[in-house]
Amino acid sequence: MKKLILISTVILLIFVSCENSRIKENQKQETPEALQEESKYDIISKRGYGDILESLYGELASKTPELKELENKLDTLSAVKGDSTKSFDRYDRKNQSYYSYADNHVKQINDSVLRKQMQSLILSSLKKYNSKIYRHTELLKSIDRKSMTLGDLHEILIITTTLPLIEKYQNENLPGTKSINGYLKQLDKAVEIENSLLEKNDKKGKKE
Repeated sequence: MKKLILISTVILLIFVSCENSRIKENQKQETPEALQEESKYDIISKRGYGDILESLYGELASKTPELKELENKLDTLSAVKGDSTKSFDRYDRKNQSYYSYADNHVKQINDSVLRKQMQSLILSSLKKYNSKIYRHTELLKSIDRKSMTLGDLHEILIITTTLPLIEKYQNENLPGTKSINGYLKQLDKAVEIENSLLEKNDKKGKKE
């Protein structure tokens, strides 16, 4: 399983690398909205929510056919998962409910010998049921494992497709240090004033 994840990851990284190169060669990207001054992302962030990676990826996906197609497939998978397992889920809930209530009924039997016999009978039936649904439960476990793998790969995709955007932004939008230095000088002046006043107070206190 780990080998499969590794292979899938390598293939994904190769795809992303090729896709990023194609984007750079064939079109000049404008600064993404999430990285523009006073963007919607800034407003959302001030309200306490928002994910800049999701914003960047969403904008990129809307402009990249391959990513848009992938997102549509992922949305479809998410939508139909419940439908594909609904029939078995309903079937299993009814059976699990039966055995749960049967256990409660058995506990109400006062005769200890009869109670143990019924417990044994219920346990035997439950084992038979679990054997009947073994194939189904294994398939569901496989779905869960592959869903986690898909989720991991999608996180990798989001990071590797948005990283070039943020690095491009870093290279093209690094502010100068003039305003920072200016504020630092103002702080220095304020410190000087504070020290001067403290010295005067100290001298005044000594005279008194």
